[in-house]
Amino acid sequence: MKKHLLIFLISFTAFSQQKVVKDSFVYYKENNQFQKALDYSDKKATYFLSKKQYSSYIKHITNKTTILTNDIKDPKRSLTIIFEALSKINKAPDFEKVKLYPEFARTYIRLDQFLKGIDIAKKGLKTATLSKNDSVIQRLNYAILSAYLNIGDTQNAFPYLEPSLAGAKKLKDNEFIAKAYNNHFAFYSYIKERDIAKKYLDSSIVYAEKSKNKATIYTAKSNLGVHYLTEEIDYKKARDLYVELIAENKNDSLSKDFAHNYINLSLAYEKLGDYKSANKCLNKYAEYLQFANERKFDSEIEGIRTKYELEKSENEFKERQMLLQQKQLKSEKMLYLTLALLAFVGILFYFFYQNLKLRQKNKLKDLNHNVQQNLVNATIDGQEEERKRLSGVLHDNISALLSSASLHLMAFEANHPEIGGELKKTKAIIKEAHDKVRDLSHDLIPPVLEKLGLIAAFEDLCEKNSNSLIHFQFNNFIKEDIRFQNEFEMKLYFIVAELFNNIMKHSNASEAFLTLDKENDQLSINIEDNGKGFSTKEGKPKEGLGLSQIKTRIKSLNGTMNINSKEQSGTIIYIKVQIPEIKSAPGSDFHNV
Repeated sequence: MKKHLLIFLISFTAFSQQKVVKDSFVYYKENNQFQKALDYSDKKATYFLSKKQYSSYIKHITNKTTILTNDIKDPKRSLTIIFEALSKINKAPDFEKVKLYPEFARTYIRLDQFLKGIDIAKKGLKTATLSKNDSVIQRLNYAILSAYLNIGDTQNAFPYLEPSLAGAKKLKDNEFIAKAYNNHFAFYSYIKERDIAKKYLDSSIVYAEKSKNKATIYTAKSNLGVHYLTEEIDYKKARDLYVELIAENKNDSLSKDFAHNYINLSLAYEKLGDYKSANKCLNKYAEYLQFANERKFDSEIEGIRTKYELEKSENEFKERQMLLQQKQLKSEKMLYLTLALLAFVGILFYFFYQNLKLRQKNKLKDLNHNVQQNLVNATIDGQEEERKRLSGVLHDNISALLSSASLHLMAFEANHPEIGGELKKTKAIIKEAHDKVRDLSHDLIPPVLEKLGLIAAFEDLCEKNSNSLIHFQFNNFIKEDIRFQNEFEMKLYFIVAELFNNIMKHSNASEAFLTLDKENDQLSINIEDNGKGFSTKEGKPKEGLGLSQIKTRIKSLNGTMNINSKEQSGTIIYIKVQIPEIKSAPGSDFHNV
């Protein structure tokens, strides 16, 4: 009889129904309207499956199987519904499917197929651990532990003992905690650690009362009755407790858990000498055994599983075949894409190679252009230096020598008046030579540029070049009396002089304007005429320096030159240069702009 006590104890630790929110299902179930509860859950499950809301779908499938297993006592039908549900959600994510595994394992355990229940629970536990679903992990640990304890395998049950309790505490669910303590009571009862088992039993009763779940309270009290029979040897307490439990749950007379109360009560009556009542309780237990034998796991249930496995294998084969076709199609696409990519790379390489050649060609062209610019700049710089040197030689040496010769002739004439006629002719020749040297010196470097600066030189240039055919007007907007660096002034002067020369030779203009202005550290020079103009697209060099060479000179001064001209519309030239350094009126110090 003690063996029966332990079987009852472990058997009753199987899963109770899943907690659900207060809704129509709960209402129908509490009022024992089981068919209405099944119909309600069936409609809800169909709706949520169509929306692919798998969590809600599995909740209502679990509701149906709970009623079928616990209330209608039809675990075969419950298992059929679970297999059908697994087929319908076959393509759902694993973290969704695993939510059905606690009920799947529970149903097999209810059919006394403990090893199959353990196998299902362990498979589900791997997925639940990966998805970190604490609730599912807890219920699967509980299922594995309960199944091992049902078959008395304490060695395999032990690894799941503490995880089951720790998981229940983590969820802070009093019902789960009570069940975990109940399993601890069963485990330590098996290994005959009675004192430890009693502590866990007391905890189980406390948390069962807190949970207010009837089934959980029922389990804890039933195990207390076992304790009265086996440890305290108080048969009266055990009898009174089992009579109370049977009276409270008389509508559940066909339940396996309820039936074990009859065999335990029969033992209490037998020990108290009431053999008639003991025999009556044994008959009640026999009625359950007959009912259970009709619903034991048989070939029909195995056929349900086989059908599911066949459908699953067929679906997996179709999926593999589809994946193979998709892979083949993908391989073909990749081949075409690779070929297209190679062609594209070839074209890209061709254009890249051509672009590289063009860049090298342009680079060489730019290099030649820079060399030419440097040659032009060097040539013009040399010309300007030569101008300056020749001007100095003519003014300071040759002009001075001619003046000295003229003075000597005047002295000689005073002492030899008889040859005055020849001396006068010689003096006239020397004077003419002196004047030509002076004019040449002024052409090379205008004295007004050296003495008075660029502004006065521009004004003088306009006056010198004005005649009856063309008039040059100078507009100066620089209010300060300033001087620039000598080299800077000389370069700008000859650039403008060359542009004036071009206007007089080629434009047929009657009026021209030179405008000078300064803004911050930049000098603006604008030259405008009303001549015949020209096309700026031609870009051919003109006489003298030529426009392209003038641009080169301006670029060497950190400046820019833009030409706006059309045929028969005159020409405007805009020049902007960076001022390197400025000094105020002669005699004052240089200062930066």
